Amino acid sequence: MLVEIREAKVDDAESIASVHVLTWQAAYEGIVPAQFLKDLSVAARTEAWRKALEKGRIRVLLAHLGNVPVGWIAFGACRDADKDAQWAEVEAFYVLPAFWGKGVGRRLSDASRTVLREAGYQNVALWVLAENHRARVFYERAGFIPDGTSKSIEIGAAVLGELRYYRGFAD
Repeated sequence: MLVEIREAKVDDAESIASVHVLTWQAAYEGIVPAQFLKDLSVAARTEAWRKALEKGRIRVLLAHLGNVPVGWIAFGACRDADKDAQWAEVEAFYVLPAFWGKGVGRRLSDASRTVLREAGYQNVALWVLAENHRARVFYERAGFIPDGTSKSIEIGAAVLGELRYYRGFAD
């Protein structure tokens, strides 16, 4: 499987949004309220991603198989108040369900780590829903470790727990 990874452009907003919605609907089934998942809109997500990419605060690497977008990872400086400028954050990371377990996620994770290292970051953090066991196993296999920090977030009128994971770049 020849997957190409490249930096996303503003014109990729719809592709990012499509993967975002489809992956949320599969990955968060039984975790996030069903009506919230059903109501997710590619059009609304496209506009949000277009704005985010135009501002340039966040970077996105997009994975393609041929002309088909199959996953992406978004990252930038860590937004957590207890982390300094040496810390990056993976803000979002999604791969279409048909490509789970096929190496796309690993390639995206490795590519983002390279970009972040080159940008001078020493560590990277990410937040994951506590009930998203599939993602937690993936992150742990990719070298991320839970740091014991948790928080609650609200999605679709449900209060859900998130756990923070981190990884250093020394290896």
